Amino acid sequence: MEDDLANLRLVDEEEEAIQEDAAAVESISQFFLVGRCLTDSVVHFPSLRNTMADIWHPIGGIYITDLGEKRYLFQFFHEVDIARVLAGTPWFFNNHLLILKRIPYGQNPATLELNSIEFWVQVHELPPGLMSKPLAKQLGNFCGGFIGYDSAIPVLGSKRYMRIRVCLDVAAPLKRKNKIQVGKAMTAYACFKYEKLSLFCFICGKLGHGESFCPLRLRIEPSKIVFGWDLSLSTVVGRRTLEVSKWLREADGSQYFAEKLQKVAGEQHNWCKWGEEDLAINGFGKGPMDMVLEEENDAVAMVEGKKRQRVVEELDDFLGSKEGSRSMYLSASSSDQSSRDQ
Repeated sequence: MEDDLANLRLVDEEEEAIQEDAAAVESISQFFLVGRCLTDSVVHFPSLRNTMADIWHPIGGIYITDLGEKRYLFQFFHEVDIARVLAGTPWFFNNHLLILKRIPYGQNPATLELNSIEFWVQVHELPPGLMSKPLAKQLGNFCGGFIGYDSAIPVLGSKRYMRIRVCLDVAAPLKRKNKIQVGKAMTAYACFKYEKLSLFCFICGKLGHGESFCPLRLRIEPSKIVFGWDLSLSTVVGRRTLEVSKWLREADGSQYFAEKLQKVAGEQHNWCKWGEEDLAINGFGKGPMDMVLEEENDAVAMVEGKKRQRVVEELDDFLGSKEGSRSMYLSASSSDQSSRDQ
């Protein structure tokens, strides 16, 4: 009898809650990020810890804990550092994508879903009438989820491009293009490239593995495998032009001349090209890129009403009148791959 009463008292004591200040706990949790490496390979945690700390070099310092299953807890000590890291995503370790996310109040970092990552996507060589925020939102939602729009229109030589921030589902294939319907007579295809794009598969189009380790190889005969994705989805790191000193000479004392970078052939305004031959040249005829996802051919309707009419009129004036139906392909490419913030 006495043992039963003692057990009841123990249960009552165990149910007595210890009170903590919720505001204080929430303020501390704001300085934590949970992340995981998108890879099936073994990740050496000490190397990851030192590498990411060196890349980020946070002013207030950082403490990194291994949670297991390629999942890590990053503790910062100042909002400036954690905000800068999140703004610089995506980050990589040994070419593997590092997915980072803030920990919502009350959530367990060991079980928090880490299946999405933010990327910058750029759309190049769009006619002025199509470079608008409403279209950017539609294209961003098509790629995954629209987050933001870079209102500044950068200029690279004669090229202009539109830049959008999107949230990508790492379990879904990368989107390559999207059909745009302008009025009833004009059809366009906007194609995407991604800044800081790292390892992805040329067969399934997914992030985190290469074509050599694609699971589809187990279900498809080697002779029937189609490479529907390629390096055209990623940006090319720009090279700075090196100015040569006028004092340099060749071995025989003659004037020293540096080799000049040649422009890549075919960098024309391909949205001005009409006809099937031009479409095939631009990679949208027969071939791997013709094996597109069905949703990539679902047209994005332009702005309704007067704005829509004005866009079509501006395009008519810009491109010139043409009888019959119009088909226009718009190339989209990313800006030079951004270097990691250090």
